Amino acid sequence: MHALFDLDDTVHNKTQSLKLCAKSIHSKFLNNDVSANGFIDAFVTENSIIQPKAQVFEILAAKFNIDLDTKSKMFKYFDESFHHYAKRFDGVIECMDYLKSEGVKIACVTNGRDFFQRNKITALGLEKYFDVIVTSGELAIKKPDPVIFNTALVRLGAFAKESVFIGDSLKSDMEPAKKLGMKTIWVNSQTNSKPECVDYQLSTFADFIGIWQVITKV
Repeated sequence: MHALFDLDDTVHNKTQSLKLCAKSIHSKFLNNDVSANGFIDAFVTENSIIQPKAQVFEILAAKFNIDLDTKSKMFKYFDESFHHYAKRFDGVIECMDYLKSEGVKIACVTNGRDFFQRNKITALGLEKYFDVIVTSGELAIKKPDPVIFNTALVRLGAFAKESVFIGDSLKSDMEPAKKLGMKTIWVNSQTNSKPECVDYQLSTFADFIGIWQVITKV
């Protein structure tokens, strides 16, 4: 079996990372001119919506009456520094170590700008585990387009039926991976319902190795 992982909200704790970065941006550029809690909440919300990052900062600038120069400096700082605030979910490294000890080839398949996603992967300490990294920024194609999944499979030298996709999004991860013939593990702690495109559900990475062993014994 081969393992293909999404990045954000799967192995990368995006919300926690955004909060830490927002706190730093507020401290460096806004101070007491803008409510810290209000800015942090808005920063996380806008960065959790699929939209260009430039647009995120346009929205924030309008919402908090931030001048053009400060907005530009904030955006530059975000691009250059966000990876320093990147946090993994608990148990991710242990799972990666396990997969490597089993000789499993691993890919990361993620939407996002290429340099931005790769910086996060390195900062998270995950680069050494991924045999293949495929970003939408590199291909100019976003999940759920099957091309991005097939590109990762080809680079891994893997067949879909011998691969498992691990991700948090039903639309962008689970549905397309399942249609291609992969097994799917849905990273989700919010509900017990299991849609048809989901084979296994993962609430914490403490459960991952047990699920993987079930898959590989089928």
